[in-house]
Amino acid sequence: MIPRKDIAAITLALAAGVSTASAQTWVWSDDFSPPLVGWTPVHGQITEVNEQFVLSASFGPFQTNSPTATHAAGVHSIPTSGPLPDNQTLELRADLGGANQADAWAGLHFFWLSQGQGYIFFKDQDEVGICKFYDSANSLAWFFYEHRPLPNENVTLVLALTRRGSNVEITTRVLDKDNANALVFERTVTDTPQADPVLPGGTVRGSRSEPDVPGTPWPLVTAATHVTLSLQWMNPDSAPQPAAQVAYDNLGVWQYESPQLAIHNAVVLSWPVTSGQFILESAASVEGPWEPVPDPWWRTNAAQNEVCILAPESMKLFRLRFVP
Repeated sequence: MIPRKDIAAITLALAAGVSTASAQTWVWSDDFSPPLVGWTPVHGQITEVNEQFVLSASFGPFQTNSPTATHAAGVHSIPTSGPLPDNQTLELRADLGGANQADAWAGLHFFWLSQGQGYIFFKDQDEVGICKFYDSANSLAWFFYEHRPLPNENVTLVLALTRRGSNVEITTRVLDKDNANALVFERTVTDTPQADPVLPGGTVRGSRSEPDVPGTPWPLVTAATHVTLSLQWMNPDSAPQPAAQVAYDNLGVWQYESPQLAIHNAVVLSWPVTSGQFILESAASVEGPWEPVPDPWWRTNAAQNEVCILAPESMKLFRLRFVP
């Protein structure tokens, strides 16, 4: 028998400890420190200003119906390619520093350039939308569009694609950097191999919308992936406007593995809170030898102390020895 002065444990129990782990793989990032490397401008100008990526373009009046005429972008190839593994997520994040006009939309894209296809998350001062494009961006299929006043500067925009068998989940978020990255918007839609319902043409401030053609969702392709930061201009006025401009910062791309479930045998010791110090020890038998347990997990609440120890050897004994 263990001497009473050597034990302070009220409960000794075997338990199964369960933990989950989700692996995060860094793919690529850019903080836009000069010079800008690897970016290609499309229908506009890209510059670095105060270590931000600034995209600007001049358009004529009433630019609301032709996506090509109202679209400017910076494109960068990234070191990843399809097919996107099942139950894995490819995520793009970029900070929106601001826009100089309420009608200037900031856009994040995952783009498969060789096929002219991809997904976009657009946001301006009081609107958000999710669409996919094909035929080299001349055709847009809008899944979602909503009038939603949101902060339009110092926020983080998130676009994430998750493969679910033959479907792809498209998730968008807006995080408020001035409020500890609080979530201020989130929306998820699903792209299926069937013809998905999309918004009719003209719903999005007059922007043309095409039907979603049947086929395999595009992240299942094998082409190289591109990231695009874009400017979409939805000017409703007849008078010419100054060049539209959007500023980005701190871009990052990650891939997340699907969570893995791990189950471990464990021992949980609990005892009333008492003064003094104790050493946690283990042995294969009551007679010992007893040895200190390395790196146990301790927890304390108002009335109880508790320690959890991984126990790969199910017959091991554990005790708390009081240290005078």
